[in-house]
Amino acid sequence: MIKKYLNKFFIYFICFSIVFVYIVNVKVVWIDLIGSSNYRIPYLLLFTILTALLGWSLFKTMFTDPGRVPQNWGYFLNDPEQKKRKFCLICHIFKPERCHHCSACNRCVLNMDHHCPWINNCVGFQNRKFFMQMLFYVILDSYCAAIGLGYGIYVEFENIMLFLNSEGDLHFIDGLLLLCAFGISCLASCLITMFFKFHLELVLSNRTTIENLEKKRNEETGQQNDDFNQYDLKPYYNWVQVFGMSKLSWFLPIQMEGGRPVGDGILWPKNHHNESLLLKDHASIPIYNGNGDNIQMQQYNNQLLHSNNQQFRSSSTQHQ
Repeated sequence: MIKKYLNKFFIYFICFSIVFVYIVNVKVVWIDLIGSSNYRIPYLLLFTILTALLGWSLFKTMFTDPGRVPQNWGYFLNDPEQKKRKFCLICHIFKPERCHHCSACNRCVLNMDHHCPWINNCVGFQNRKFFMQMLFYVILDSYCAAIGLGYGIYVEFENIMLFLNSEGDLHFIDGLLLLCAFGISCLASCLITMFFKFHLELVLSNRTTIENLEKKRNEETGQQNDDFNQYDLKPYYNWVQVFGMSKLSWFLPIQMEGGRPVGDGILWPKNHHNESLLLKDHASIPIYNGNGDNIQMQQYNNQLLHSNNQQFRSSSTQHQ
């Protein structure tokens, strides 16, 4: 019950913060400070567009299904022991590789990165792109707001000095609201910049937060000595696996043609620089040869989908 109310609090707080900072910044720029400046309209237009994109990406991240596991996909797993290790006792389904069960959502999520209480949803295969776009627009929007509000802080400081010299009036409420909005913008700018940098590195290396934590835990226990990542296909191909092939959709939170994540979230191409990993893979999964010039993302995406559909049809025929 407490967790449920906390999740609602996080959602309401982030929505309130966005609206609050936007209203205060518009008031400062449009009315109080530079009402006669030629830069007010372009600035407010830019700030409004960034805030709209932030709200749009936040909405898409919150309400997009992060990745539901098909019920009968596990029938075509080849190794009986592999089935035992990957079976979820809560959802009663076989989990594909890179799939994890979320205790907060009470479901298994394809390519789960983490559960985010700020959006009350998991970040997974289908909405990781929107999550990254949300962080990006939070940074741009907060920096843009900090510029306008920072000038407002400077003017308010001058008003305080005039008030101390008995030469002006002091508007306490306006100054307090301005200070709060400026503090939220600066705090968001610093924290989200570091957070975005961390997740950008994960995307470019084709890792998730869970896999990164597992890697650190294995290093601490001595189970893993090297930094080899079998899913790392070089930065560009790692990027389009999350953001899609369409460059326009990289910056817009939409699911247009070519803007969907590459693949199906179940079968994953591998980078076999480590020969010992060859024995662990199924023959149906395409193998990346380490040379970015000799592979096309769309080709192995089609291979993944074609292979998946064939296996689904064969499993359905066997169980009719």
